[in-house]
Amino acid sequence: MVIHPYKYEEMWVFDDQKVGLVQEPFVAGVDTIIDQMVVDLPHAETGFSLLFSAGPFPGFQAKFDRRREEYGGNWHHISALDKDG
Repeated sequence: MVIHPYKYEEMWVFDDQKVGLVQEPFVAGVDTIIDQMVVDLPHAETGFSLLFSAGPFPGFQAKFDRRREEYGGNWHHISALDKDG
């Protein structure tokens, strides 16, 4: 799966035409995680491709572990940054 996050009004957002999302914000700490993960990516705020999967794949850069469900979504933890989102 792939999405293309970008900054809009100082927030990380993404669009997904398949499900009708436009400028859907990342919330609950995920915006901070993205800030830390793209610190060395030039012009990340204008957009980048984020490839993700339910399982690891060759060349993956980060692993998120699902912690719990809440309000129809899931909390994940990234050990490399010791952050939840």
